Amino acid sequence: MGFNHRHVSNILQVHKELDELGLEQFVKQYHKYDAISGDSESVSFIESLVENYYNKHMPLSRFTSKKSVQEN
Repeated sequence: MGFNHRHVSNILQVHKELDELGLEQFVKQYHKYDAISGDSESVSFIESLVENYYNKHMPLSRFTSKKSVQEN
């Protein structure tokens, strides 16, 4: 099993990549990496973008157990 790592450059390059790829493709691309390193502002931006994207696009059932749903 491998370890997928991505080094990112400055925030301007990351924004340019986001504009070129679009939100969905950008998020899917970065979600697959085990680690992201490089410019701290870029890393923070990418991590928050991916987290916010999946928090808004995941069905609630992925975050609740069957037991808690049955109890209601």
